[in-house]
Amino acid sequence: MTEPHSYSISEIIDISTLQSIQDKFSKMLDLAAITVDEKGVPIVNASNFTGFCKLIRNSREGYRRCSLCDAAGSLKAMKSKSPVIYRCHTGLTDMAAPLMVGDTYLGGMLCGQVKIRNQSDKDIVDLKRLSHELDIPFESLEREFKKIPTISYEGIKDASEFLYIFANYIAKMGMATIAQSRLLEETREKVRLENLLKDIQIKTLQSQINPHFLFNTLNTIARIALIEGASNTEELIYTLSDLLRYSLKNSENMVKIETEVNNIKKYLYIQTVRYGDRIKYHIEMDNEILNSKIPVMTLQPIVENAIIHGLEKKAEGGVLSIAGKKFFNEYIIIEVSDNGAGIPEDRLKSIFNENRPDGNITGLGIQNVDHRIKYYFGKEYGLYIESRMGEGTKVFIKLPYVK
Repeated sequence: MTEPHSYSISEIIDISTLQSIQDKFSKMLDLAAITVDEKGVPIVNASNFTGFCKLIRNSREGYRRCSLCDAAGSLKAMKSKSPVIYRCHTGLTDMAAPLMVGDTYLGGMLCGQVKIRNQSDKDIVDLKRLSHELDIPFESLEREFKKIPTISYEGIKDASEFLYIFANYIAKMGMATIAQSRLLEETREKVRLENLLKDIQIKTLQSQINPHFLFNTLNTIARIALIEGASNTEELIYTLSDLLRYSLKNSENMVKIETEVNNIKKYLYIQTVRYGDRIKYHIEMDNEILNSKIPVMTLQPIVENAIIHGLEKKAEGGVLSIAGKKFFNEYIIIEVSDNGAGIPEDRLKSIFNENRPDGNITGLGIQNVDHRIKYYFGKEYGLYIESRMGEGTKVFIKLPYVK
């Protein structure tokens, strides 16, 4: 089934907008600011960075330490779900506020690069150690360090609260973007499914051109076979006639699972006549699900795909199994499996992404089966496929338990 989408900051808010918000925030408070992802990697340009921190980040090792420190700070804010004040790896004071959409942590908004009033410089930063470890000239570090602004601890607390307000504003913009995106996606999906249903109806009408002539011809051939003593041919023709009548009569309807299974038995009878002993099949359905509803012609495209692309390719043929069970009195899983050739991994990934459904005699491919199930019952239902080359394929059909 479709996996839930994992959003990034760049997907929920325009980067240029985020840059503008960060720049204005930094200018208002006269503090350095940066927005990072969950790994501490900046996603916009730094705002109002001090010369001291620019020197540190220009060092390869310094940049590494700053990234780890940014990630740790924003992660700490995420865990507390509130703004945090902390000292960075150099000793300067920074603040972090988490960027969260719902329960999803996307990164953090950081600001600071300041000294706290009433603290001596020696207690804050060991310039000689940094110069040695980061290979930065001591004189350069000392010169830029003296330019770093000094503010009171109360001022830091006020700034952290203001930072949290900005982070929440960004998160709310993200939630609005996601909601709008989901609404647009649902609208497009609804239109696409409605167009698909119309296309199916048109194809059904096209296939109904003078069906009486077709059935009368088949019945005439069957009677000739009976007169000539060809009982197998007679049964084959009548079975084919029943199959065609089923697909035309119920083209837009829901049917009982029992009805659908009886139809697939007729289809499999024709295929076993065609392939002989090369193809065997087993059907095992729980009795309690037989009266539940299923879109008509759900099984045939799947079974046909298993035979043509799975079993037919094997010289020795194989076995096809159909099994259905009810789970928690809420939903049904019907498994169609074969021990055929299997589906290549690249093909398996693209089955539900193709622009046109797979071709077969019904005109309703694997893709259309999945779309119709979702159209009738919702996105949580539909098809899921597992396959291994040389071992076979399993198609799981999830349906609600509907009497």
